[in-house]
Amino acid sequence: MKTTEINKKGNWNSFWTEDLKEALKTAENNENVGEHLLLETETFKVWNIRLLAGKSLPFHKHCKPYFYTAITEGKSRSYYKDGRIVETEYQKNDIKYFPHLNEQNYFIHNLENIGKNTIIFTTVEFKEK
Repeated sequence: MKTTEINKKGNWNSFWTEDLKEALKTAENNENVGEHLLLETETFKVWNIRLLAGKSLPFHKHCKPYFYTAITEGKSRSYYKDGRIVETEYQKNDIKYFPHLNEQNYFIHNLENIGKNTIIFTTVEFKEK
């Protein structure tokens, strides 16, 4: 997995359109970290994301530990609440783990498929104990 920061924290330059800024305002309450909830138990949720080229997952809040697995290769762009913009290139079976997230330490972002392929992820989100 290769990530490239294309906009720095606190920089709300021309990459940030008025539509993106407006969409970000409602994200604080959106904790749907995937498109489809596949399974929920007392301890975790399993989500699926399937993004066609050019499509986006709306802004959402990650406030629980989670990991995702890239099922396919592809390329995404994410706009973060702090102004950062990050592009990521995924290889099939890439995994990333975020073990220290909570209500005080969280992030909000969207996910845009900027590649030519459909990108598919499985995300496992752990519930608070």
